[in-house]
Parts: sequence; C-alpha cells; structure tokens
Amino acid sequence: MSAAPREELAYVLHVRRYRENSLLVDALSRAAGRLSLVARAPSRGQSRLGESLQPFRPVQLGFSGRGELLTLHRVEPGGPLTVLKGDWLLSGLYVNELLVRLVQRGEGEQELFDLYARMMAELNDECPLEPALRRFELALLEACGYGLPLSSTADTGAPVDASARYCFKHDQGLFYAPATSTQNSVGGATLLALAGAIEFDPGTLAEAKHFMRAVLRHYLGDKPLHARSLFQRGK
Repeated sequence: MSAAPREELAYVLHVRRYRENSLLVDALSRAAGRLSLVARAPSRGQSRLGESLQPFRPVQLGFSGRGELLTLHRVEPGGPLTVLKGDWLLSGLYVNELLVRLVQRGEGEQELFDLYARMMAELNDECPLEPALRRFELALLEACGYGLPLSSTADTGAPVDASARYCFKHDQGLFYAPATSTQNSVGGATLLALAGAIEFDPGTLAEAKHFMRAVLRHYLGDKPLHARSLFQRGK
C-alpha cells in the first residue's frame, strides 16, 4: 500500500542532478525534519519547478513515499523570497551545507526549523556575520543532540571563569587547561561569549571561530565544506 500524499512547509537546502532526468532535493521541513526528495527535472520550457526550488525561502512541498528517499510532486511558494548578497549569500550556503551534513534524514523538529528561519531573517537583515554564525553553529549542534556544556567544568562543576583557559574533550566537556599551556585550549571569555553571557570582542570572535571549527570537524569528518572554499575565493 502506497503512502498517502503529504504536504509540508519547508526550506530548500540544496538541489542537484540525480540520474539522467531527475533532481535530488534536500529540504528542511517544519514537522518532518530533513527530507530528501526526487523530482523530475524540468525541461527548458518548464522552468517553474526549478524557479520554485530556490534556497532561502519557505515553500510548500507536496510529496509521497516511504523511507529516506521521497517523491516530490509539487512546490508552491510559502513565503517571500530572501535575496542574499555577498558574504551573507555565502553564509547562507554555509548554513545550508552544515544542515545537510549534520542533520540525518528524517531528523529535526520545529525547533530546528525555527532556528533556521531566524538565521535566514538575520542574514536578510545583513547582520554582523561572525557572531551570528558562531551562535548558529552552537545552537545547531544542540538541536542535533551534540550540545556543548560551556558553562561549567566537567570534573568539578566550577562555573567558567572569563580569565581562565580550558580544554574541551568531546563527550566529556570542559577541563581547566594547564597554566603553562595555551595550545589546544580556549579562553573562558570566548566560551561565555559563545553562550551569550557576554558580548564578543575581536579576540574572542577569532578564537571562537577556531574553536567551533575544531568542534565541527569532529562531527563532519575530514571532508571539507564546499562553502568555506567559496569564502576563501571571495577574499
């Protein structure tokens, strides 16, 4: 018995060719999490589907099927198109790639959808990028079940001190770093800024970027993010 057709409000994350005459669409839906859908590729005279599958805007998806790969039948606009430019566009591509790489098919709930929608609104307003990206990365890990305990040490439960330095161990948490070493450690002020307890400054922003990159590498593996190379080419 075939699955009944479904409709979901979603954001398109990525579209690529699939086999000879189809498209593979990655999307983040409000109720069903991340979806992978197959759609018949539009011909030259039928561009409506391709135009509807633009990223950064909410769309109403009509689809059916079971398992991880679903069949997309219909796409309708679900809200205004967000037109990102420059570094905000590259940041949007980075955010989309993170979601595709970190969120498993069928995972994610409304919290994740709302997090993404807020990030799109910030990018559309041309927000300061570095603080927004660092806090999005942190919130995304939390939504995926990889939350970072940044407020206290794992062994003693002592609150993070802005003047101290810490080592972070995956699946364990924070530990005081040896006083004689700053390598592979992170400042308490950076951790507090990531947690939103204090404001970033240029020093903590730079350190937060390196810290979050190392944390994400643990979950992403060695395959580089394509969006990062686009950032580097644009500089």
